[in-house]
Amino acid sequence: MRQVNLHVEGVPNPNAIKFVLENGVLTQELYEFRLFSDTGYSPLARKLMMLKYIERVLIFKNHITVLKTAGSGIEWEGVLPEIRAIISGHLANNEPILYLGIAERKHAKNDDDLLEMIGQILDRHIRPAAQEDGGDILVESFENGVLKVSLAGSCHGCPYVSTTINQGLLPVVKQFIPEVQEVIWK
Repeated sequence: MRQVNLHVEGVPNPNAIKFVLENGVLTQELYEFRLFSDTGYSPLARKLMMLKYIERVLIFKNHITVLKTAGSGIEWEGVLPEIRAIISGHLANNEPILYLGIAERKHAKNDDDLLEMIGQILDRHIRPAAQEDGGDILVESFENGVLKVSLAGSCHGCPYVSTTINQGLLPVVKQFIPEVQEVIWK
């Protein structure tokens, strides 16, 4: 059995919570599981999403972010011990976090030069803060002045996302690429 040092961090999204592994790395790539059917490549995500109140699971670097179903009436204080026990037990028993073939589920990089530049700006100025809070912002497309991004982990459904996008992401990206006039997210 492996010793697991795990602590919990709150994030701005009240429907999300972040479990941080203090003594190890889970994965170098970001993986988000939005549906139970997506969890075939992650036994840990599968276990977590078997809980009826868990809607999404994000695994990245040394943390796992779980999102509860909004409006479920579930309070974190009542379920944290159960979630912590699942994660700790899984890691202590050295069970696999991800299976081979998971790389196919990674967010695809775009070959478009402008999208690549936007991605680099986000990597430098925006994504570190989102990732620190247990989430992420990923570039999807850019067309006719509109940048489309997807929100992962705790960023999904966060009550502060509009402020983050309109007062953080948009002005930073526009500073470097004035063609960006609007950002929409999913």
